Amino acid sequence: MWPFTRNVEPPSPPSSEASMGGNLDLHHLADNVAREFHRSMYLWRSVDLLASMASSVPLIVSKQDDAQLTAAETDVVKLLASPNPQWHGPAMTYFVAACIAVTNRAFLLRVRGQGGATLELWPLPPNSVTPICHREGGVMIVGFDVQIGGEVTRYPVDENGDSDIIFIRRPTLNGATASASPATVAAPSAEVFTRLLQRCGDILSNASNLTGILSTDSELPKITVEGIKQKLDGFKIGRKDSGGTIVAANAKWELTRLSEDPTAALSVEVKNSLAHDVCAVFGVPSQLAGLPGQETFNNYNEARIGLLTDAVLPGYIGPYTAALTQALMTSGAIIVPNIDAVPAMMAYRAQLTKTANEALFMSINEQRNMCGMPAYEDDEYGEFANVPVRLVELLLKRQAIELQGGNVENILAPAER
Repeated sequence: MWPFTRNVEPPSPPSSEASMGGNLDLHHLADNVAREFHRSMYLWRSVDLLASMASSVPLIVSKQDDAQLTAAETDVVKLLASPNPQWHGPAMTYFVAACIAVTNRAFLLRVRGQGGATLELWPLPPNSVTPICHREGGVMIVGFDVQIGGEVTRYPVDENGDSDIIFIRRPTLNGATASASPATVAAPSAEVFTRLLQRCGDILSNASNLTGILSTDSELPKITVEGIKQKLDGFKIGRKDSGGTIVAANAKWELTRLSEDPTAALSVEVKNSLAHDVCAVFGVPSQLAGLPGQETFNNYNEARIGLLTDAVLPGYIGPYTAALTQALMTSGAIIVPNIDAVPAMMAYRAQLTKTANEALFMSINEQRNMCGMPAYEDDEYGEFANVPVRLVELLLKRQAIELQGGNVENILAPAER
């Protein structure tokens, strides 16, 4: 080897996209998405819609099979309304739903008092907690490592599954390597959408207004280059020669002017398509995100109800209430959402009640069952509750006619006939 020969190192395998100012990591892990998801407007809007709808659902304790609540379980109602001195119930629900949407997991720290009763619940950032499994790649968790301020604290899990950390999650098939949260799946479409918006911003701010290639037949002196530079300044937007053509001696110009209209870089169809993809991953109706089209629901109210029943309740409130029930309730009672108190459901309940009231071909018990109410039971007139309302009206009209005709025998109650 010659002593002045430069050794060329083999290139490293491409694992990131090179750009001016550094490298952009394209591997969308949960940590990266949790830190950067707010940079995409539709990604943030979808997460905010899910979390806001979840925070509007109040949680209550429902007894099962005449269960007797303990003193600690009785205080759970107050704990759900005020988890700690600095957080209220809707804020906690919003935080948990947002964590599940972005990272597919959420963690709560229990502060216990005498007898192991839970006094407070504190939210933990999902990126600061690491579940420790019994074996690598296993599913049995033996503890949680919580890192706050550079200090790591281990919270063990006993043999009964009890721990000071409440783990709320939706299980994934490849949880050891990546998270299958909706934000992670929607990140590629959101990233393309953000890049197109940045391109439009460059065009509108004249950052990319003039581009050109200058080739010369001979070397140009310095004073000529400076003159060309001054001439170029006059062709910028708002200058005296804006929109004209530049000609210089001894130079061949190939000048390309980008359009000031951003439609060439971002068409409405492309923008709506990318935004629809982001909303579809989260299960958010496109109407709620301000996108045109009615391919999901006919109107705004139906879209809100669909978001609650199809996405929020099964995917976010369900895991939250199940985890709280497993950690806080031991007597058989469960924590459930109070659907009737949700603002989005009030209009739906009113419309449902009106529809059931107008369904005269149904019986009273069928109408009550349609509205989620128990059946009407009465020893004297309870059997009429199982007869269609229209048929009961016809019987009453017939009895009124018979009464006017002097037939009193058929006016007696069915039990006395």
